[in-house]
Amino acid sequence: MKTYGKIDSFKKMNIKVILNDTDVLYEGRVDDAPADIKDMRYTKALLGKVTEIYVYQDNNKEQ
Repeated sequence: MKTYGKIDSFKKMNIKVILNDTDVLYEGRVDDAPADIKDMRYTKALLGKVTEIYVYQDNNKEQ
C-alpha cells in the first residue's frame, strides 16, 4: 500500500487518526499530538472540518 508524508505535515489542522480502518488513535489538533502520532506515515486523508487520516500498522513499522 502506498504511503505519503508524515502526519505532522498537516499543520494547524484538527485531525482524527484512524488505524486499520477501525481504531481511532488520536483526535485533536496536529500540533498537540504525541510525537509517535506525528511521525506516522499516512495512506489516505479525507479533508473536512475534522480531517480523517488513515494509517495502517504494516506501513508504520521501522523501515
